[in-house]
Amino acid sequence: MGSGYMGLRFALLGLGVWVPGVAMAQAAGTNQGWTRWNPVTPLTAQSFAHPSMSDRPWVRMNTPDGLTSDELKAEVDAMATAGIGGVEIGQGTFPATPQLIAILQEANRKGLKVSLSHGATTAPKGYSLDEENVRKTLLFTASDVKGGLTADVTFKAPLPPVNRGFGGGGGGGRPAPAPQPRRSTLIAVMAYKCVSSCESGVATLDFSSAVDVTSQITAKDAAGVGGGPTTGKLAWKAPDGGDWKVVAFWSQGANAQPDLFSKAGTDELIRGMEADWTPDVKALLKANGGDIFYDSHSADRGSPTELWTNNMEAEFKARRGYSLLQSAAALFPQNFTFSDGSAERVRNDLNAVRTQLWIENHLKPMRAWVHGYNLRLRLQPYGEVVAATPDEIEAASVLDRPETESLFFGDEVDSFLPIAAANHMTGNTWYSTECCAAVSKAYAQTFQDAVIRMHREYVAGVTKLVYHVYPYRDAKDSKWPGYHSFGSAGFSNAWGPRNPNWIDATTYNDYFARTQQVLTQGTAKVDVAVYMLSYTFPQPMQVKGGFHIWPDTKLQEAGFTRDYLDPALLAMPSATVTNHVLAANKPAYKVLILDGEQQPNANPERDAMPLAAAQRILALAKAGLPVVVVGKAPDHVPGRDTKDDAAVKSTMDALMQLKNVHRVSHEGDVPALLLSLGIHPSAEPEAPSQVLSLRREDAARGVQYYFFYNQQEVTPAGEPANLFEPAGTKVFDGKVTLHGQGKPYALDAWSGAIVPLKGFETVEGGVRVPLHIAADDAVVIALSKTPLTSAVVGAVVTAAGSGKTMDLTGARWHLAVEDWKPAVKYGATGAEATQTSKDAIPVELEGLKSWKQIPGLADVSGVGTYTTTLNLPNDWKSGSSVLRLGEVMDSFQLKVNGKLVPVNQISASADVGKYLHAGANTIEVRVATTLNNRLSQLDADVRKRKIVQEYGLIGPVVLQTSAQQ
Repeated sequence: MGSGYMGLRFALLGLGVWVPGVAMAQAAGTNQGWTRWNPVTPLTAQSFAHPSMSDRPWVRMNTPDGLTSDELKAEVDAMATAGIGGVEIGQGTFPATPQLIAILQEANRKGLKVSLSHGATTAPKGYSLDEENVRKTLLFTASDVKGGLTADVTFKAPLPPVNRGFGGGGGGGRPAPAPQPRRSTLIAVMAYKCVSSCESGVATLDFSSAVDVTSQITAKDAAGVGGGPTTGKLAWKAPDGGDWKVVAFWSQGANAQPDLFSKAGTDELIRGMEADWTPDVKALLKANGGDIFYDSHSADRGSPTELWTNNMEAEFKARRGYSLLQSAAALFPQNFTFSDGSAERVRNDLNAVRTQLWIENHLKPMRAWVHGYNLRLRLQPYGEVVAATPDEIEAASVLDRPETESLFFGDEVDSFLPIAAANHMTGNTWYSTECCAAVSKAYAQTFQDAVIRMHREYVAGVTKLVYHVYPYRDAKDSKWPGYHSFGSAGFSNAWGPRNPNWIDATTYNDYFARTQQVLTQGTAKVDVAVYMLSYTFPQPMQVKGGFHIWPDTKLQEAGFTRDYLDPALLAMPSATVTNHVLAANKPAYKVLILDGEQQPNANPERDAMPLAAAQRILALAKAGLPVVVVGKAPDHVPGRDTKDDAAVKSTMDALMQLKNVHRVSHEGDVPALLLSLGIHPSAEPEAPSQVLSLRREDAARGVQYYFFYNQQEVTPAGEPANLFEPAGTKVFDGKVTLHGQGKPYALDAWSGAIVPLKGFETVEGGVRVPLHIAADDAVVIALSKTPLTSAVVGAVVTAAGSGKTMDLTGARWHLAVEDWKPAVKYGATGAEATQTSKDAIPVELEGLKSWKQIPGLADVSGVGTYTTTLNLPNDWKSGSSVLRLGEVMDSFQLKVNGKLVPVNQISASADVGKYLHAGANTIEVRVATTLNNRLSQLDADVRKRKIVQEYGLIGPVVLQTSAQQ
């Protein structure tokens, strides 16, 4: 609809009237509606110590040809043993029905959820690019004609564009195949006068000169979609004067899948799945309660990038009030623009319509249908690097399970926030991530690397890890250590038991599960709302130096958290003001910011805003919400209809007259202004710091949960190929004032222990707590009005320590190594090639050093157990004593006097006081590595990347006693 419809939409919402297109948001306005599909485990001492399957991370399983039911069952069993709660299948070869049944049966026995991707979920069997309701895009052919002369044109369909795929090739960086002719339908021919020469570069066209010559086409057939022509001829005399462009617009199949913008396409997809699933499969799916998943790649039915659907012209005209085809040249900015400046506005209108069609005709009907099978709809709504993506925030708000990913987002915390905002406003607690791919780092990625990546996403609102990828054991042509479709040096790790460090999978997956349990409690509370409407996904990993929606870092350094709200979220019934707070029963934003420096400044420009959104913001400000404008306020609408430009400007002028509305020149000026207004962050550090936070409130139980992450780099160096190990070096030791009442507790996600926090003080409006956070580490603090108890005894380190130190780095250590390598000659293939030998190598060390520096271990990958003796004086008394292991690569386990001690895998520290005694004490550290160093000696591709990792217990290893010792 045009802007008039949007204004009516807001007005009716304000009156509590049902409005088409927003019913989903209203129905999902409470957490209760979402927990039906995404159950939340109430956090108790027992549930935190022993997290449920619903809290646990998932894996994306990568599968080749030749799957067997027995091996698939064994894989599911191994996942369950490792603490995995769900498996996504379909990437690679989709299992045949017998294998799918085997997976579902075993998963149901073990309590794992199953997610279906690709196969019938993408397209019915045999579906082709020639189908009537196939996914389509818009292409053009063009001819030049001088004024006063006749253009004689024989229309020939264009070839499809080259599919560059991920990495610049046809897929994985491989050369793209030559495009082949496809069924194409000539839908319109427009003639435009050129303002200047149209012979080279971007042609500037006079939109007012547009002539629709479609009716003059002759010699046409009816072989196209809907009986339209696939060829034809035109003899058209151009008006006198100037140069003219005759532009023919063609619809053409983009992917051999049903359309994402039409109900007809969605119905075809659903019929295909109904036909493909046998009664047994349907029954097992209902019993399982998993989901259907779509990846972000447009070809995988994630965010659609195509420009067309069969009824696009009619839908566009009904919603935006003018003909898209008359303006269609604007959809090709590398070739055409309009002299009146309207081209970008036309694209904004199309992107708005595409968002509406995708949600109304695909996402909502699909969600309703999958619910009939007790399934959920999970999808990555952000697309690829194009200037034509739907609004990811609005799309996320109607999904059962929105998902992001670490790779495309470049591990940038800021980029994960828009989807989180949709969840925070709807109350949905599922926000998963495809983690933790890094370009060319297969078999070099560590568990510690995955933890740090997840810390960056958890603090942005992500609540569920999905490992990318967990490969099937073997394929007929796979070499040691097993099948991996991305190769031994590919962009994604091959998680699973083939890796030495997977021996510690349960330790890490328990940690992830406990953290995810915390992050789904109650309701998210966020300090600042920032207005954002964007139809561009810039893919931060491809932006040199990183991409930031809010570039300045002073706001987060002052402790403020933020969400990004689009017009759809502002239109929600919960988006009202209570006591100067926006959406008090949801995120409870303390201020709304209009950011003129927001990036990217395009699609639409940041000084453009729909009139209805401007009017809504004015109403919120009049209701008492503080508003801050950074730089220039919006002064026009995004779309081509300019009649509302003046109204937007006058609305913003009225906004600026209010006493609770303030303007600053730059983003960096915002935190000082907010503090001067008495607006403080919920977690306020004593001084600006690099620590980020996230807050959730369980009002019914009187508990505030705070997740803190000690971020080392805003933009990680080397993206998208960096590794986060070793961690950074900036430790945080300071005090933070927390909003809320009660006593603080540290929730140790490594052990499951809940420990009272010492050294806190009650202050006006909250509680001030001391925090010690290692570099890249995270801590969870609960502020509770009632006492919290612990079901387990942990070894939590809550302070830096101030006693004596004993350095064990130079002590005598015995090291027993398992050398993991192929059991058969490297180069063999198939199941036999997956077998691993584990020869024992004993080493005596006088002081710690990496395996790279130890003769005989430089090329070894595997598991090493370090043992030393710590002698304590006879007058030793039990008390707090922190053992700090220093640098350890990769995963590790600590035993003191034969007893297993829970240990933080990032800070590599644990309180071992209760395990020590006077006299001789045995310290044992078991370290497990990646396979990189061994593979670098065996595989040419791995060797080319020239990575040799510093394995082992490197230290310094220091015992720090309490001041009382």
